[in-house]
Amino acid sequence: MPETPETHIEINEIKREVREIRQTLDAGIHLDRHKWEDPLLKMLQNKPDIMRVLLAIDGTKSAKDLEKQCGIYQMKCWRILDQLHRNGIIDKLEETKQGSPIYVKSRWYKVLRLDEKVQKKLASLDPKSQINLKQKKVKRRIDIDIVS
Repeated sequence: MPETPETHIEINEIKREVREIRQTLDAGIHLDRHKWEDPLLKMLQNKPDIMRVLLAIDGTKSAKDLEKQCGIYQMKCWRILDQLHRNGIIDKLEETKQGSPIYVKSRWYKVLRLDEKVQKKLASLDPKSQINLKQKKVKRRIDIDIVS
């Protein structure tokens, strides 16, 4: 159904208002950066598994996909996802992927670009952690090829 000129004007006005609201919220998030960042860093502390799971979340992967990518056992991965969700760091989408929930990072996390900080923290804990993660993926592919 085509929109009328009045409807078009109204839609554009609503879009402008939403954009202004987002900008205001984002500015508030930046002003209170420590309010958001400190509890996150406290929760992560020296826990590379939590950091790996958090960094792997992109809004398209299911919990099962995250388990496989991070090389973490199912129960541990689901506990980590639950902990991140309870702390407001990630949100669960309504949609699922073959019955497995899909997660997305919270708006404040993305606005503050905290992936960069988490990546640095993970690298400082174990400089080989990124290499080890890649090696696990390669080993898993080899194991799959051998089984197939």
